[in-house]
Amino acid sequence: MTKHVTYEFADGVSTIRLDRPEKLNAMTLPMWDAVADGLDRADDDGARAVVLTGSGRVFCAGDDIQSLADIENPRDARELADTVLGCFGAVERSPVPVVAAANGSAYGGGFELLISADLTVVPRDAVFALPETRIGAYPFYGAKRLARLVGRQRAADLALTGRELGAEEAVEWGLFARAVDENEVEDTVSDIVAALKRSSPASLETTKTWLNASLRFPGEDEAMRNGLGYLFSGPDAREGALSFLENRDPEFAE
Repeated sequence: MTKHVTYEFADGVSTIRLDRPEKLNAMTLPMWDAVADGLDRADDDGARAVVLTGSGRVFCAGDDIQSLADIENPRDARELADTVLGCFGAVERSPVPVVAAANGSAYGGGFELLISADLTVVPRDAVFALPETRIGAYPFYGAKRLARLVGRQRAADLALTGRELGAEEAVEWGLFARAVDENEVEDTVSDIVAALKRSSPASLETTKTWLNASLRFPGEDEAMRNGLGYLFSGPDAREGALSFLENRDPEFAE
């Protein structure tokens, strides 16, 4: 694990926490790897459920923009895609339910991480967005998963415009399980985990497998990698990241 992702196991439940609140839990490559490692560790520990949460006022602001600015060629872009997709794949493949307890809003990869979970509880006043196109990138996992969860038009409304989606609207769309008051998130997740622990582990694993089966198509990971490589082989992705870090409007190629 990295110092920015913690792991705890108690009473049959593994808790993976994004712990970089001073940077709004923005994800670095080691953090993506650490979340995936935590899911493997939960399996080794015989966890009955995994709780994924964060520290501070925001669940996750997405990828650390500096890591995007450091991408210089398609090989670097592929490493990023492999690492991030490896984490989402670990969530999907985990034999036990992964319950996300959002401690606040989420953007970009943080939003994608929440929709990869099996059950997600969010604060009522939180917002969620996929702003990647504004910095010359694209929400490679989020776009395809959203299209299957809520339909192409709603997915396009988020992935193309980058607009913020409120928690209650997200629940109405079927993106998250429940929206509750901020001080009720932890208790709500505890109730869900208690219900999961009363069920047959084999039944939960089988049910989860079938729920995720309709959200995956052969060859899609390679297509997502190629899309990211294409963007980072041109100037827009680097310009978008640099403009963000320099607090100015991007100057994208026409």
